[in-house]
Amino acid sequence: MQYQRYIYWLEENDFLSIRDNLIEKNISLLEAKKAVCIPLAKNVEVGFVPPHAWERYELCKRQMSWYQISAHAGRTLLVSSFPLDEFGILPEAIVKESKFRPPYLPDDAEKKRMRYRPGYEKVKPPQWEDIETEDPAQLDRWLKIMGVRGVTFQQVFDTHCANHANFIDPVYFITDKEEVIPYSIAKTSHICSACLEFYNIVGSEFRRKFVVPCPGAVLFAGLPVNRHMEVVTVK
Repeated sequence: MQYQRYIYWLEENDFLSIRDNLIEKNISLLEAKKAVCIPLAKNVEVGFVPPHAWERYELCKRQMSWYQISAHAGRTLLVSSFPLDEFGILPEAIVKESKFRPPYLPDDAEKKRMRYRPGYEKVKPPQWEDIETEDPAQLDRWLKIMGVRGVTFQQVFDTHCANHANFIDPVYFITDKEEVIPYSIAKTSHICSACLEFYNIVGSEFRRKFVVPCPGAVLFAGLPVNRHMEVVTVK
């Protein structure tokens, strides 16, 4: 069966009501207590991320500052392997497999320029790029846990920033009937916090986008390495 996940953002009362209904149907819900990408795993039928969890996992705390400035701040994320139409709600987005291959990718110089795209500069949370105040040992630990070898954190950080920028103020995209469809600009090893695109925290203004899982999504959720997955915005 083809991989597919339905992404919902819910106010607390709505989440609690749906949770209780799912439990009555003997459907268990997995709470993400650390990495927020865990609900995307193939073996998770329904998972959720409560609002406080976005600051709980120290390894990704800086990255999750995007959630705090988003339209979804304060809401609970619910990820389901099946649609929840019977509860009268529409998904924010649907994540599914694709065979997309990027036609062009930027070089290092272009990635540095992309960090200064006006749209990205306008919306990025200050904490996201504040790596100077982070413990260098923590950054090295991130690289080690994510399985990234042979580079320094600073060497991959330009790509981290440029990749998010491309889903906000795209430079690299394809078009379909004049529709702009941005895509990830690097392989898994140089991507960070792809969950932001999967969950429509970043890039929600585009109806479709193609997202490469980051090392965390591969490690914690078992998503495919170096494969673009399609994210279709429903709402």
